Amino acid sequence: MGIKIFKPSIYLGSTKLSVENISKIKKKIIEDKIGSKFIHIENKKNILEMSYTVAKKALNKEKQKPNFLIFVCQGQDNIFPSAAEKLAFMLGLKKDTFILTISAGCSGFVQAVILANKLLNKKNKNGLIICAEKYSKYILQNDIKTRVLFSDAASATFVQFNKKKNYHYEIYGHQGDNSDALMIKKINGMDKLSMNGQKVFLFGINNVPDGIKKISKNIKIDKYLIHPGSKIMLDSIVKKSLINPIKVYNSFHITGNTVSSSIPLLINLNYKKLLNKNILLSGFGVGLSWATIAIKWI
Repeated sequence: MGIKIFKPSIYLGSTKLSVENISKIKKKIIEDKIGSKFIHIENKKNILEMSYTVAKKALNKEKQKPNFLIFVCQGQDNIFPSAAEKLAFMLGLKKDTFILTISAGCSGFVQAVILANKLLNKKNKNGLIICAEKYSKYILQNDIKTRVLFSDAASATFVQFNKKKNYHYEIYGHQGDNSDALMIKKINGMDKLSMNGQKVFLFGINNVPDGIKKISKNIKIDKYLIHPGSKIMLDSIVKKSLINPIKVYNSFHITGNTVSSSIPLLINLNYKKLLNKNILLSGFGVGLSWATIAIKWI
């Protein structure tokens, strides 16, 4: 049937840093390639605390308890168990609430929406998608190129069953042979983020546009919410997808790459502009994986 996506609640890392101040990168390169003027780093809360803060805000706003909770996170505070069950307990969710954890990055929110659409029905009317990531704890201080890209963030998005058939298309895939392009490695005995920017870039522009073009041929898309990994990445995908840039929203004026919370942030910033329009959501990253969907916003 259909899915209604409510306005997400957003939590950005408590410390706001100027990209220009923490790097020696030329201002023009920042503007043309990175895009973001600021990044947000969380120095006080852990993943569970960030998730609880934003989820509580969402539940207080919607005044409903979800039938299921999808928790999207890679860098949890503990290897196991997932924080999802404890989070559900802290939020006061019923014991029979279906709890699911997805270890996914920048494609995670769209993957969660795909799953939520399959879980929602007349009995399971409501769901909550929580995304949280704190990449800063894995980035080396001298790895400036990576530091200026990522921001710590969490989001909580309420979804609801709707009788209107508004879910049009979904396309997804993976490129596991290049999974080491973005991963956590042991460096001097510590878990640190390792990224091959060139591999990630080529993965994005060689896979994401095909899905976008295929969907766009079948349905007129009014607005595009594409994961803003970096300005050069987003610009390249938009160009190769033959999209009018005016139809593409970004969040570079707010902060850096917020991983699985990047699309919830875009929805939050532009929520009123989406109503009754055909919207394409596309996320891609760690795995390597991508997921793209098209829905009529209700």
